[in-house]
Amino acid sequence: MVERITFLVFAALLAAPTLTQAHSGATGIVKQRMDVMEDVGAVMKELGAMVKGEVSFDASTVSSRAGDLKAHAAGMPGLFPEGSIHGPSEALPAIWEDFERFSKIASDLESAAEALSSVTEPAALPAALGMAGRTCKACHSDFRKP
Repeated sequence: MVERITFLVFAALLAAPTLTQAHSGATGIVKQRMDVMEDVGAVMKELGAMVKGEVSFDASTVSSRAGDLKAHAAGMPGLFPEGSIHGPSEALPAIWEDFERFSKIASDLESAAEALSSVTEPAALPAALGMAGRTCKACHSDFRKP
């Protein structure tokens, strides 16, 4: 189970090097959302390190970083106004073709982050983080350039 969740977390993080490279030349809302996505990746990586035992479990860090994730998820649809696909954006036109589904995935991430924020025991972290990772993967699979 931990291995599968670790895989999901790292699959979601595969975007990190690409996002860093894509920041070059990004401006406005595109840069803003890339910055948000970079922080989402950092949250997943930080909490993934707890799942893997690379760092000690800390419930206050989990709660704080889950709060960051929840805030990012709540604002995510607003970071994708119609037509903001210019520049080095990795967004696919599918976002605006099915904005309702895109927004639903952001809402699912917000719910997953809420559940993650209530994790107080290390044993509960893998499942909660896995739920968040699955929403990231769902969005990347359908709405982000490979």
